[in-house]
Amino acid sequence: MKAVQPRDLVCLGLRFGRVAKLEPAECGVQIMPLRIIQFFHALALANGRRRANQRMATNGPISMNSNGVTFRRQTGHRRFQCVCNVNARQQTVPFLVFPAALPHAPNMDLAENLNAIRNRIEAACARAARNPDSITLLPVSKSQPPAAVRAAAGLGLNRFAENKVQEAKAKIPLCPDRLRWHMIGHLQSNKCRDAVRLFEMIQSVDSLALAEEINKRAGQTAKTMPILLEVNLAGEASKFGYQPDRLLAELAQINALQRIEIQGLMTLAPWTPEPEKARPIFRQLRELKKRCEQILGATLPLLSMGMSGDFDVAIEEGATLVRIGTALFGPRPPAKKTMAAEKIN
Repeated sequence: MKAVQPRDLVCLGLRFGRVAKLEPAECGVQIMPLRIIQFFHALALANGRRRANQRMATNGPISMNSNGVTFRRQTGHRRFQCVCNVNARQQTVPFLVFPAALPHAPNMDLAENLNAIRNRIEAACARAARNPDSITLLPVSKSQPPAAVRAAAGLGLNRFAENKVQEAKAKIPLCPDRLRWHMIGHLQSNKCRDAVRLFEMIQSVDSLALAEEINKRAGQTAKTMPILLEVNLAGEASKFGYQPDRLLAELAQINALQRIEIQGLMTLAPWTPEPEKARPIFRQLRELKKRCEQILGATLPLLSMGMSGDFDVAIEEGATLVRIGTALFGPRPPAKKTMAAEKIN
C-alpha cells in the first residue's frame, strides 16, 4: 500500500506540519474508507511502524501493523464523524472529522431558525408573565462542525453547550475565542481536569464524588467552578443524575467545597412527542430548587431545563436556561456507537 504524502492529509481536515506532528485545521470534509486506510497507514510509517488497533464509528474495527491497514468490515463510501487522539511521536493531538455537508438541510437558514426560537421564547414568557430577558438560549453544538458554530456565533450567540469533553477539546480551538462553553453531558472523573479548563460551567454534576474531583481540579488552577446539579426526576435507568433525596442529603457537603459554586439545577425530561407531558418533570425541578434554597439559605438563580421540543413548557414552569440543538441547527446525523479510545503507541 502506498503511503500518502502530507499534502494528501488535507482531505482529512488536518495539516501535517511535519511527519511527526499533527495540528488541528479546518473541519468539514467528506471522508472515504480508502482515505482512512491511507491515513492510518501513513501514521504507522510516521511512528516507526509500530502496531496499533483502531475502531472507527461507522466502518468497524481497523487493524494496523507494519504491513499496512485493513478493515474487518468495509461498507463502501460513507460519511461519518469521529473524535480521536493520535499520538504522533509522543505528542497527543485531538482532531475532529465531520461530514462534508452540515447535518442540517442545505436550505436551512440559521437566522430564520433563531428568530423562530426567540418568538417561541417570547410567546412562552407572555403566557407565564415573565420577561424574555430572563431566559438564556444555550445552543447545543453536539455533533456540529466548527463552521456551524461560527455561523451561529455570527448571529450574536456567545454561549454554546457540548456533551462530551473529547469533542469539545478538539472543537473549541477552532471556534471564536470570545465564545463561552457549558458542559451538559455526563462527566467522568478522569475528564474533570479538561472540563474545568474548557468550560465556564458544568451542568451535569450528579454525585458528591464528582463535585469533589471538580473542586480539586479547580483548586489546582485557582479557579472557582460554577456548577448545576443534575437531577433524574423520572428515575430513568438510561440517564444520569441525582435522585432528589440523595441530592438533598449531599447538598450541604457540596456547598462546603471551596472551589465549587452551586448556581442551580438541571434536568432532562423523558422524550415525548407531546411536550405537555414533560410539564410535571419541570414543575418538580422548580419545587426541588426551592427546597435546596431553604437548606442553603441562599437563592439558586438557574434552572436548566427544556430542549428543542419542549422548552416552551419548561419556560412556563420557570426555566432560565433552555438547551436548543435541532431547532437551531437541524436534525443531527444518526447516533453512532461509542468508539474505543484511539491512539498510536
